[in-house]
Amino acid sequence: MCHKKHNDCHCDNKKHNLVRASAFRANKNTPQLYEAALTPSVKVLFQTEQFDLADEYNPHISTFIPTKDGIYEITAKVSFCPSKSKSNDSSKNKKDNCKCDYCSKNSCNCDYCRKHHSSKDKKRNSSKEGYVASISINVNGDNLDIVNDFLEKSRPIGLSVTTILQLQAGDRVQVLFRADANGEILAEASLTNFQAARFPSPM
Repeated sequence: MCHKKHNDCHCDNKKHNLVRASAFRANKNTPQLYEAALTPSVKVLFQTEQFDLADEYNPHISTFIPTKDGIYEITAKVSFCPSKSKSNDSSKNKKDNCKCDYCSKNSCNCDYCRKHHSSKDKKRNSSKEGYVASISINVNGDNLDIVNDFLEKSRPIGLSVTTILQLQAGDRVQVLFRADANGEILAEASLTNFQAARFPSPM
């Protein structure tokens, strides 16, 4: 009987045609600034490898390149902290620029105007105090799986996506992030990470 490890064995006693295990996990170690107006979507950088069983993840370009065809589970998580929006002083003076529903004056400061216009302004402003953010698994330039959400303006958030894909050897898998707010992609292992593993299969 052959006593070699399955990766090295090529004799007839090999019961299963196994291939080398494939799995990696990488984390972000440096915050990444995001400016919505300059870059609608950015590749998220994961500079630190925790492990890489088949040497398929390149931390210099934050790209997973499988060496074998197969079925892979891919998971990515990105945490984002939006920049604090500049205070809009004009909202404080909106009641001076609108006509009072009660007395029809443009610069009225009556109780009716203060009560009703301020409540309307709050509702109007609150509807704009949010932003849309998304995270996607990108393979060879195509976004195959996307998760997006509408989020509160000044609140740090975490988005995650998990998918199962049939990949070919040499495919380039990356994580893209986009938002309509400026901010910073946070750097912490538990908050921003990228990982993949191949399922056992005959492929």
